[in-house]
Amino acid sequence: MFGKDLSKFINHTPFEINSVAQITQHPNRPKPLREYDQIYMLPGSQLTQAKIISDYLRGREVVFLGDGDCMSLVLGYLGKLDIIEAPENMLVLDFDERILKFIKDTAHELGLHKDLIEVIRYNVKDPIPRKYKYHSDVFYTNPPYGSVNQGKSGILFLGRCMELCKPIGSWGVAILPYEHHTRWSQEAMERIQLFLAKQGYVISEMIRGLHQYHLDDRPELLSGTVVVDRVTEVGLPYAGLTLKESELKHFYGKNITKMPDYIGLDGKPTSIR
Repeated sequence: MFGKDLSKFINHTPFEINSVAQITQHPNRPKPLREYDQIYMLPGSQLTQAKIISDYLRGREVVFLGDGDCMSLVLGYLGKLDIIEAPENMLVLDFDERILKFIKDTAHELGLHKDLIEVIRYNVKDPIPRKYKYHSDVFYTNPPYGSVNQGKSGILFLGRCMELCKPIGSWGVAILPYEHHTRWSQEAMERIQLFLAKQGYVISEMIRGLHQYHLDDRPELLSGTVVVDRVTEVGLPYAGLTLKESELKHFYGKNITKMPDYIGLDGKPTSIR
């Protein structure tokens, strides 16, 4: 699909841009917490992304593991406006209560169908809720970059996504870092691809350097879209497991040594243990 003329995905009308801005520029949208690798995609990049991935998600049951960019809202609203075809329904799992509340409140404000988006508080270090195992057709995830842990952050997110989707005939879309001239990025992508292959997935599409971010210190940083297909049923690597703190070191980078259980509505980390 990425081999098609990309101009239809990157040329946007003022109406389309303004539609996405109703979400990305919403006054109640939570401020990103950089220390937890929350870095919002630029609105133009997000609109391009929504158009590109809509063919993979339309009419499907989609699970979002982490949705700081509020892509579920963007897809739902663009679908309502007939700019794209939206998923059948969307399940959003995130550890940030602010984001979950914003998605729920804004979906209602935009007049989206009440059953289109369901939000669940969840942290990837914990086992997935049993009722959602093998629940979805497609996953969508934008995991932490994992620049100091050789891609382990992305691998854990992908491992949980695999458990959330049907064992055969499902697929996924992941936003992954890949700067082909940067060594840490090469190492992270290599480990992620080896993990995917071992778990029975193949990469069916990849386009790099697609997205830009609100990032003052590294505005040149880009990420790419990777589409993976599940072709073999393989045992799930994290099923039923709660990860130990020693396995999560530097999950969000060098400055955070301990992962919180959740982010509360006040934007502060909380612990239930």
